[in-house]
Amino acid sequence: NLKNLLMMKKTVCFFLIFISSIACTTNILEEDKVFDERNVVLNHFFYYNDQVLDTTKIFTLGNARVIFKDVSVAFGGYYFTDHLTDTVVPNFKDTINPYKFDPNIASLKYGSAARVFKLDNDVYQGVHHFKMGLDSSITPKYSELESNHPMTRDGLYRGENQGYNSLFITGLYKEIGDTASSEPDKIFTYRVSDEILDLWWTKPTSFNVVSNMDVNMNIVWNIDELLSGLDPTIIDNIESDPSDAVDILLAESIVNNILTSYQIQL
Repeated sequence: NLKNLLMMKKTVCFFLIFISSIACTTNILEEDKVFDERNVVLNHFFYYNDQVLDTTKIFTLGNARVIFKDVSVAFGGYYFTDHLTDTVVPNFKDTINPYKFDPNIASLKYGSAARVFKLDNDVYQGVHHFKMGLDSSITPKYSELESNHPMTRDGLYRGENQGYNSLFITGLYKEIGDTASSEPDKIFTYRVSDEILDLWWTKPTSFNVVSNMDVNMNIVWNIDELLSGLDPTIIDNIESDPSDAVDILLAESIVNNILTSYQIQL
């Protein structure tokens, strides 16, 4: 049926993009980019109404025509459990090398693959656990990150003692039927703070870790479903402002939509 054909098309499409992205990135490294040895990778494929999302296409959201300039989501935790549900890595009993998680992001603008953890060479059978969002109880420590760290990008750091935005979406919009401008030209920005976004995801799997090979988890994210119910012509700014009850409800509605819009591929 039509739904199955669309899903098949989407699956084939994101694998083609995945293969293409590997071909394009293996031989090119930005001059100022530091090699990231973390081999557990969350590869995101952003879609909108069954089309690949990029920063040039125009889509419809509510009563607006929109262009997305960035969709960034932070990941603030990872661990792996075996078939007995015991945590295999990281080793929390290791007092010589205590566990410290370095947050990372997947971004439409800066790169959709988030490297979240380094697994040693071995054979693994169990469950990946990765956290979408940051731990708001420890985010003040992140304010001392180096200037080139992903979490210091515009829109993510909320300011001193205010934590971070774990989800940041921004773009341009114009009302459908507005003839004053030919292209979307008004800014909309939706922020979900670390106080609100705190989701753990799991994926059962078995695999071998060998040198120079990544452990990939491929994820399809339907941004039209994520933003279902929103309309930039009515609400063009969400701050996750704890003093504004309506604003908090709007941010929480986005989090609720994540559960159906975010799909880890088998």
